[in-house]
Amino acid sequence: MNEHVSLIRWIGKTIRRFTGWLYTLRHIFVALFVLGNSGLIFHTIYGLPIDLLTLFNVRDYEQINANFLINAPYFMLGVFIVMSSIGLFFRARISWMISFTLMLINIFYTDHIHPQQTHNIHYGIASLVLLFMVRKYFSKSSVAAGSIFALISVITLLLTSTYGALYFGDGFNPKITSLLTAFYYAIETMSTVGYGDIVPVSEPARLFTISVIVSGITVFATSATSVLGPVVHSGFERLVKGNSKKMDRTNHFIICGLSSLAVNTIKQLTERKQPITVIVSPRIQQVAKDQLEGLDVVVGDYSDGCILTQAGVMNAKAVLALSDDDADNAFIVLSAIELASSARTVALVNESKNINKVKSVNPDIVISPQQFASDILARLLNGESIDSDSIVASLLHSVQGLSEKEIKK
Repeated sequence: MNEHVSLIRWIGKTIRRFTGWLYTLRHIFVALFVLGNSGLIFHTIYGLPIDLLTLFNVRDYEQINANFLINAPYFMLGVFIVMSSIGLFFRARISWMISFTLMLINIFYTDHIHPQQTHNIHYGIASLVLLFMVRKYFSKSSVAAGSIFALISVITLLLTSTYGALYFGDGFNPKITSLLTAFYYAIETMSTVGYGDIVPVSEPARLFTISVIVSGITVFATSATSVLGPVVHSGFERLVKGNSKKMDRTNHFIICGLSSLAVNTIKQLTERKQPITVIVSPRIQQVAKDQLEGLDVVVGDYSDGCILTQAGVMNAKAVLALSDDDADNAFIVLSAIELASSARTVALVNESKNINKVKSVNPDIVISPQQFASDILARLLNGESIDSDSIVASLLHSVQGLSEKEIKK
């Protein structure tokens, strides 16, 4: 009988751990779901009579296949969705914003150009609703996502400039009549080189050229800033201030995140002369420079096993998952366990409703300040007496993994 009970408990524990693991990976499922939109787009275009390779041999604007003019933007929309989906794998906020915008464009464009593709429209609406539901989960900034955004901006401007030059072709001297010449003029104008071999002579062509020049300068400047800015800034900061404080990462505490509890824990451990390594994202590092000054800091995704290894997780006393995101905290614990680290794991639960999900990954200690505060407040409002025993009872309820003896210490 006992064997059956143990087996049932083991199965239940395994299911809870697997469920918690799936919960922490939900951004991957969202990214794959959004990626499905591009598959539907390519499937739609694939069934149309379009020969993309012959377009670069077109000599006359009138010879261009009308189907391509209609579906080329649709094809590029599919490409952009693929690139934005890559950013969703990194939980990048900017990728979520781009994906949400692209879903809106996809729905309206498909409804206008291919209204018969109802499954594309319904799938796009489902993707839009899904993205809206998980919007809070995509909160990270990353250089990869910034690069994707910059690439999408450049490609969009290049397409607009090429087709615009082809559309206003009669307003140039000599006239632009081929796609290749239009592409050449777009690159020449976007980069502000201006060889003068093709000159706009009509008012619409001149206004179009002005818009391309201004847009080119803006897009290239923004792209360079988003991609190269963080790299240049960090290099300059190291040059001026020197490298961050380094220490022998052995028998230390690793604190992941910079929530209010994390900041106070850092302060208390520092006062007790305990060695600390703090893992923060690049965005938080830029915002909280003063709070991190003088600390051993590792910049990166604290749920990444490589970053935890860099922070010395194999030789740490404890890994404290104290970020503002409960899913992140659960994934940090999972990563530490997968690395077979002997360090104790502590997980912060910011919202009481997530406590069972965080517990499913089996951290050594689960702490829920919200649950503790609400319990004490309820006792006070109900007129119950607050003594040391009731406080210990509340702590045992909100801090699971510690014994009553350890709390009273």
